[in-house]
Amino acid sequence: MRKILALITMLLLFAGFAAAQTAKPAAKPKPATPAPAVSQPASPVAAVPAALTAAEVEAFLKRMFGYDPNMTFQVAAVQPSRVPNMLVATVLLTTPNGKEATRWYISPDQKWMIAGELFPYAPDPYLEAREALQKKAFGPTKGPADAKFTIVEFADLECPGCARAFPMLEHLQQDYPNVKFVYQSFPLTSIHPWALAAASYLDCVQRADNDKSWVFMMAVFAHQAEIDKAVFRADGTLDEAAVLDRMKHYATMAGLDADKIGACAATPETLVRVQKSVEVAQELRVGSTPILFLNGRELQGVASVPYDTLKTLIDYEIAQSGK
Repeated sequence: MRKILALITMLLLFAGFAAAQTAKPAAKPKPATPAPAVSQPASPVAAVPAALTAAEVEAFLKRMFGYDPNMTFQVAAVQPSRVPNMLVATVLLTTPNGKEATRWYISPDQKWMIAGELFPYAPDPYLEAREALQKKAFGPTKGPADAKFTIVEFADLECPGCARAFPMLEHLQQDYPNVKFVYQSFPLTSIHPWALAAASYLDCVQRADNDKSWVFMMAVFAHQAEIDKAVFRADGTLDEAAVLDRMKHYATMAGLDADKIGACAATPETLVRVQKSVEVAQELRVGSTPILFLNGRELQGVASVPYDTLKTLIDYEIAQSGK
């Protein structure tokens, strides 16, 4: 099974099937009480028809691959796919090497499952996603507001893969000064207990000072391990007060009034804005992080893509955008 998944990953890297890290290493204790500091956004699973649940998909995968004790599956979401009547399950595959997000498509009669990725088929296959992001992406930005080419990242401040990808994105911002970069929050609250609180603080930092939101992101990504040590109790439960304390600390590091940012983060308005960002991700069938949209073209597994390869793909899409 590992060889099959590795082959699929290699063949579909640019389509977005590469291993996107979305969870903490196995050494981290699993929280017994995963509730974040504020209410969680609605889960994508809520949209799944009653005829097929995440538990049923997980049971199927365990039945198929349960012979390997080193491989476990957790269904993070089951959603309608881009193809009418088909569902897509975002599955966290755990092996001794860590966790990776994979996509599995279920046929309309629910008799077949396909591991892989769908390709949009059209003269301009990424037009729909590009237009949706132009209208709805509203996270922290860098680059010209009127840029003809936009790179949108969906990420989670508690996601290790997102932390690894962040320096590469900073490098891209230097190499492509005429490109607009947008960071769009997608906190995966089912596996990242403090991600929602972090996203709420980031939203308030952005509204106070867009440029300082990038400083805040860099600080949180750089100190993920430190945050984990500070916010998880010995029994693995989350200390919500400690989460807020750490977020205030990094808001101060970004040069902002931490008390004002904290008060903003606790408001219903901020929760609505974070939920709106989650809904943008769900509309585009984003199921893991980090994911880039290169002028609408989806690319998963960003942290695993060699930098020169990523630049080649961006250069190609920039050339296509001028046609």
